[in-house]
Amino acid sequence: MKFLSKNPKSSILEKGLTYQKNKSDNNRLLKEELLKEQKNFCAYTEKYLQELDASEVEHFNSSIKYKDDYYNYYAILRKANLYKKDETYLNAKFFETRFFQNKDNLESRIMYKDGFYFQINEDDKEAFELIDFLGLNHPDLCQQRNRHVNRLAKTFKEAAYNSENCIEYFKEHIEEMSFVTAIEEKFDINLETIL
Repeated sequence: MKFLSKNPKSSILEKGLTYQKNKSDNNRLLKEELLKEQKNFCAYTEKYLQELDASEVEHFNSSIKYKDDYYNYYAILRKANLYKKDETYLNAKFFETRFFQNKDNLESRIMYKDGFYFQINEDDKEAFELIDFLGLNHPDLCQQRNRHVNRLAKTFKEAAYNSENCIEYFKEHIEEMSFVTAIEEKFDINLETIL
């Protein structure tokens, strides 16, 4: 969930970019700027986006599409939109508070452990609903995330990598950083410096 934060000094705001109906050149530029901010990761799944991946500008709150702005836009994998539960959470509080757009606030309320996302406080309904809304624990996504991390674990074990070796590996193979939160948890490393 590292890519949900927003930057009040974003180049998107500086350039006044907004999503516009039937303006593919404009919307492509908006997507490119979002991907730069998100370090080429899908904001919802944390998968590293490669050239042939189908990605798009996502309107986080789809009920305000075409009346929205930077704070409602994310670049995501097209398929990630299928996991999102728009109708279930039509009037959810997280649309109003946008707590997830502040990194510290997000990390104080949601954690990743053993293959799943959880709200830190079990009474935090808003955090629980955000996790469910985005489909972060959807079985297909969890399975893909776990397969990727387990494959890396096998590779690192065979190569007898320590933490430093793992970080060097990711510096050279950024495309292998899909599911970065899961990777950090599994290998007890911090990859912020190379993002």
